[in-house]
Amino acid sequence: MTPRRKAGQPLFTEIFHEHKNHIYSFVLKMLGDREAAADIVQDVFVKLNDHLIRGRADFNNTRNWLFVVARNLCLNQLRRQRKELPLDGVIDSIEHSYRDHDSRLRHLKQAIRKLDSPFREGLILKVYLGFSYIEIAEILGTTVPAVRAILFKARNQLRDTLSITRTKGDSYDL
Repeated sequence: MTPRRKAGQPLFTEIFHEHKNHIYSFVLKMLGDREAAADIVQDVFVKLNDHLIRGRADFNNTRNWLFVVARNLCLNQLRRQRKELPLDGVIDSIEHSYRDHDSRLRHLKQAIRKLDSPFREGLILKVYLGFSYIEIAEILGTTVPAVRAILFKARNQLRDTLSITRTKGDSYDL
């Protein structure tokens, strides 16, 4: 009989190459620290390998399972550090979409930083990573209606905050 490890290795390699960049991008945006993100990604795939070796890889949606594990590891890391969820990575990606580094960008950064953690997480998953409501619900451990509410409230808070500082002609893609 062939050991499970050898049988699972090609599957692991395929899953790793298919999802590593997306997982890293998500973790980096959650933590804002490249080194910590690389460590978390490694831990995610170690957990995947353990599941494959033990024959427990019977989850239906590998991609969502990986993001759930990544999110949980990020939250654990953030709890250990006892600090706010930094969005420097997300904010840096916003900077590229706004060529002129003016007051609009500064106000958008401030508005995003003011959002509570679930709203920031929801925005990262939907707006910046393109997940569906169903996928976000699975990753956040909630329901689709709750995800809709989270995103609705997040967008409204951003609009309210930005409408105070917006000048004529400015636009923010939310």
